[in-house]
Amino acid sequence: MLDSVFTIPLLAVGAFFGVSYFVSPDTIAIQEFSVPTQIEEEQGFSSKVVSSLLSDALARISETAGTNRGNYVSEGSAQAKSVEALSDWFGLAQPIRATQVALGFLPYAFAGEFIKEEDELILRLTGVSPRYWHFELEVRRSDGDVRALIQEAAIGLLKEIDPYVVAVYHFRNEIPTRDFTKTKDSIDHALVHSPRQNLPWVYALLAHVMFFEGDYEGSILKNRQALALDPNFPRPMMRWGENLAVLGRHEEAIGRYKKVLEIEPIYPEALIYWGKSLIAMGDIKAAAAKFEEAYKMDPNFPRIANAYGLFLAEYGDKAKAADILRRAVTLGEGHNKRYIADLRRVQREVDPALEKSLPLAAQAGEKH
Repeated sequence: MLDSVFTIPLLAVGAFFGVSYFVSPDTIAIQEFSVPTQIEEEQGFSSKVVSSLLSDALARISETAGTNRGNYVSEGSAQAKSVEALSDWFGLAQPIRATQVALGFLPYAFAGEFIKEEDELILRLTGVSPRYWHFELEVRRSDGDVRALIQEAAIGLLKEIDPYVVAVYHFRNEIPTRDFTKTKDSIDHALVHSPRQNLPWVYALLAHVMFFEGDYEGSILKNRQALALDPNFPRPMMRWGENLAVLGRHEEAIGRYKKVLEIEPIYPEALIYWGKSLIAMGDIKAAAAKFEEAYKMDPNFPRIANAYGLFLAEYGDKAKAADILRRAVTLGEGHNKRYIADLRRVQREVDPALEKSLPLAAQAGEKH
């Protein structure tokens, strides 16, 4: 195996180590794709296009999941930083990538092919890295929808590598409807197939699903199970407090938030929830101090900026609130519809004349 290192150009060896700096060990590398000539000619889905679409889908799922454990880096984004540039000039991309795969620097490397079989289009992925040499995933569609097949394959691939990420992805998508069918199926899978160190996250996610379903006592139990697996995991401690607060047990809830900050001193969300309990207890002045402390702790966390802005809009300076809420929209890259709606509402409280010329109801169908 090491012979392959010494038979490639010296420049490629040096580039290999440079590329390894950019590509994390958790990078998913999409190698070659075989695409039937008919699909390529009629629909424009070349090998390179399909590989890019699958990489983008993997990155999008990971980004949507938005877990606090960090996201997988797509092959496309890593490649753009280094390998592609080298390929343009020296044609070294293939030996670099092959060497990385052979030595195990890219444990998640896959190749794929499209197969036309009677009335079905099949996408088959196979592992080409040492860790995933045995892997094979096959998805089929009778409608010939290439993009849909790629999305299904991306979910199936991540379900194999990290079931928790897929569960969070479905959870984010199912929150609006509160129908957590796909989330629960993925959690059930993750409880069996996730590595031991990820189980606290899986239990914490199940607890959060139960919270949204109104089973607060059950949610507390699952958060406590997550903590039993990892006593130093701050999130289930905070969610435990959130459940207590919904049940009206604010003193107990604040006790949980204090524990969160003992585990992790830089945890602004716990301060936000602490502030909300103080509001419920009628201590607005103390609540203001907690919201401000949370914002100062991490002014670049969009969720914290939004929460602080809403507090100011309700109990403080609406003009300042609008500025903070605008910051939340910016930090969310303009994609979070809730942040946008909150900013618009407060803008109209600051300037009621806006509602006459730009009614909020007329903008409800906007897509961002």
